[in-house]
Amino acid sequence: MTALLLVAVISTAASVHLIWEHTATRNVEKIVASLDAQSADTVRGELTSTLAIVAGTAEIIRSILFQGTIKADDEVKREFLFLSLMREQPAIGWIGFGFPDGRFFGSHAAAGGKIEMVEIGAGTPGMPRPLRRDIYHPIPGDVMFEERIHSETAYVALGAPWYRRAMAAAEPVWSVIDVLPDGFEPSVVVSKRVELYGRYQGVVMVAVSFSNLSKTLRGLQISGHGRAFMLGGDDKVLAASGAPDSLMPAHLADFPRDDALAAAASAAIARTSGKEFRTLADGGEVGPVYVSSFALPFEQWRLLTAIPRSAFAGEIDRNTRRVLLVVVGLVVLAAAAAVLFSNLLFARPIGALAAQLREIERFSLDQVRHVPTFLAELNDFSEALKRMAAGLSAFAKYMPLDVVRPLVAGGLKPAPGGKLVEVTVMFADLPGFTELTERLGPDVQPHLTNFLTLAVEAIHSEGGTVDKFIGDAVMAIWNAPAPVPDHARRACRAALAIRAAMHALPAVSPDHRDIRVRIGINSGIALVGNVGSVERLSYTAIGDTVNLASRLVGVAKEHGAEIVLSDMTVAQAGEGLPLRPLGVANVRGKAVPVLVHTLEFHSDGVGMEPGVTD
Repeated sequence: MTALLLVAVISTAASVHLIWEHTATRNVEKIVASLDAQSADTVRGELTSTLAIVAGTAEIIRSILFQGTIKADDEVKREFLFLSLMREQPAIGWIGFGFPDGRFFGSHAAAGGKIEMVEIGAGTPGMPRPLRRDIYHPIPGDVMFEERIHSETAYVALGAPWYRRAMAAAEPVWSVIDVLPDGFEPSVVVSKRVELYGRYQGVVMVAVSFSNLSKTLRGLQISGHGRAFMLGGDDKVLAASGAPDSLMPAHLADFPRDDALAAAASAAIARTSGKEFRTLADGGEVGPVYVSSFALPFEQWRLLTAIPRSAFAGEIDRNTRRVLLVVVGLVVLAAAAAVLFSNLLFARPIGALAAQLREIERFSLDQVRHVPTFLAELNDFSEALKRMAAGLSAFAKYMPLDVVRPLVAGGLKPAPGGKLVEVTVMFADLPGFTELTERLGPDVQPHLTNFLTLAVEAIHSEGGTVDKFIGDAVMAIWNAPAPVPDHARRACRAALAIRAAMHALPAVSPDHRDIRVRIGINSGIALVGNVGSVERLSYTAIGDTVNLASRLVGVAKEHGAEIVLSDMTVAQAGEGLPLRPLGVANVRGKAVPVLVHTLEFHSDGVGMEPGVTD
């Protein structure tokens, strides 16, 4: 009965909570949609109006020049025209005209409400151009000349994007540029080709800076201290409410970390496709943030608004929490008991088993232990994990660890196939092993084991992979499956280490006193991967590079040497090797003789140290 009552109370509380939450969510969505629509309409209107002024001003100047009312070279009249337009349109940042010979004439809004007339001469290519600046300050109904400044500038209108694009187009062209005649000033520019009686005269341009567009956004009333961002076609930030007058971050992800609304907007764009959307993003300390994107009717730009959910859902959230507290109060005792029971019976044992699985994933098989539990099923699972670890440990002894680990982790598909890789291949065997076997019989096994153990240790210490054992020989490769940048040099160091270790052991017989090992090393391209059938595979390297390395062991026998390198390995290993040329050798399977070398054995027992390059 108590259980039924508890279920009834919990069900009722949960139903009330779900109904309340559903209603609140619907109300919030309506409010957000309304606020987003209002913000978008306001910004669209402001931006459209501003850019319409820019486009209209450019058309006025083009029409006047096209009709010949004012000629582009008429300095007095064009200056009067530009000053009048700048005085009447404070939103405009620049009005200018670029001549075909490289000259530029324009006006722009300067600090303190002043207007600056700028004229740049044609100049000499590659040299600074003469610059004249006339400063005017406005007075009621007119402007008054203040001063003239002469200097030089490197600005060339002919190379500006607004000039080049408009010169080649019949219609007005919009451009986003960073540099204007007065320096770095990110702006949007509309430019238009001007002709007079069918002859090209130049390009007229009108610009509005992104700082002015940001001021427009800052002037908007966005709910709950929200933010608005204007983004370009590549999602570069063109303008933003609340942005400083100094340099603005290029992308939303570049805003300061403590700017939660910019971070939420950036995250929403990253996970949402399309230009228009409305979604809820994580705002960190400010809580959930509604992010809405609206396409703007020009240049593939869009408006992005980010408004904290708390701006219009605070009371709803408080009521929801009150209902939730009632539910929590009813279930807290039962939940506490359930948590305690499940923790002792399930959570801790499963957590321990998960830790054991992670050890297997990392191939730390010696760390896998049996975890006793109260449940027989989990107990059996733990025993199975231990047995699996033991089996994998045994399995690893038959394959290179660099191959086994990705197989266990699922990063390597066990299927036939391979790829061409530049590798260094080593073959090393015991000289006279057949005679030793006939003479010693089963007693030869310890000598073989010692040799292979020393060889494997030397190969592994230099980053090599033991490919296989072939009787008394071992084959190793470098630079596969894991990359080894200096693979040829490392193989040479491993060969010298094997030779030193073998000479440190007592000779098996007087016949083996001088020659303890024979090693062939070659570098080149080989096919590396899984070779075999769909039922049985072997990870190995095949090809002419491998065959030549194997043949070099025979060359070592012919020359009475212990370590023989191909010319390719010598070139790959670099300088500093204790080499002695052996000349050319006729190798079975090669139509052309091969130039070979031997590695000398210094008195220090190694021959070259790791890291030596000269």
